[in-house]
Amino acid sequence: MRATLRGPLILLLAVGALSGCSRNQLPSSLTSSGTSTDQAQVMTQLTQQSGIIEDGLSNDQTEVTLGTTTGLAAIRPITFWRTFRAADRQFEFAFSDTDSTGKPMRAIVTIRTHLMGAFNIRAGVVTSDSAGSDTTRETIHKPLDELRLRRVLLRRVTLPPDVPFDADCDHDDSTRVRWRVAGVSGVRVSSKDHTTQVLSVRIQAGLLDTTITDPLAFVRLRRILRLEPETPVTITVTTGKNDDVVLLHHADRRFRLRNNGDDTYSATFTCGLFARGLWHFGVDAISHGTLYDDTAPYDSQRWVLPYVLAPERLDGPDL
Repeated sequence: MRATLRGPLILLLAVGALSGCSRNQLPSSLTSSGTSTDQAQVMTQLTQQSGIIEDGLSNDQTEVTLGTTTGLAAIRPITFWRTFRAADRQFEFAFSDTDSTGKPMRAIVTIRTHLMGAFNIRAGVVTSDSAGSDTTRETIHKPLDELRLRRVLLRRVTLPPDVPFDADCDHDDSTRVRWRVAGVSGVRVSSKDHTTQVLSVRIQAGLLDTTITDPLAFVRLRRILRLEPETPVTITVTTGKNDDVVLLHHADRRFRLRNNGDDTYSATFTCGLFARGLWHFGVDAISHGTLYDDTAPYDSQRWVLPYVLAPERLDGPDL
């Protein structure tokens, strides 16, 4: 059974929880056709989990400096940034696994956000009389049209006997059950008609060595990637092209990954000190033409992946 969320109560809950989650606040168009108790309870759980609805990176508008560039190009990008003028966000619900009373025990929420805006490049323009040097500066604006996707899996569980009856505002009074987040996916943001894509992200840190090939696959909360504070983390991104521009987004840092010449790009960052909650890092693959050709369309894909800092371990029911 599927439904798309549209309703003033849920809008109030979602907007209240979004405040303060990200420094890049976007207007949300949250619409719904359902008013069921299950939808309201599921939405309450989502808004209580910091970092699930807003990861703080996938809609980032921070300016990134590329530095000096070499080689033939129509333009020589110096910095770039995205600006978003609209974000139409919708929540699609899929309930399943009904119990003997007909109540669903499993819910998958797909968060779809249609982002509209501009990709902006401050560049030096190579002219016929410039002898290979930049003689002018200009800012180029390319239309941006992207789809952001994230999925969340929730389970309906029975409240422990020692939990006070009035301890939760989102449980069913008759059966003392509540919805709890069991697993989350990463985030995938793709430009319309994109040809550039991230194929895999390899993460290496100490004894950890794992490769992610599907950012939208569910990861159980208890098994979310755990990184040790102040530990070097090496990221290797495969895109299938040898001329993409690939960047790492982590906390307040934005920097370019090294092109290894074999369709992979790598960089190392160091985790910060321990902090509770769900955190994210992102990789941003941008086509060569997007940045170096003023006539080429915007072409990009970003993956944003969740992690926690050890010794934190998030708790949640089985998938």
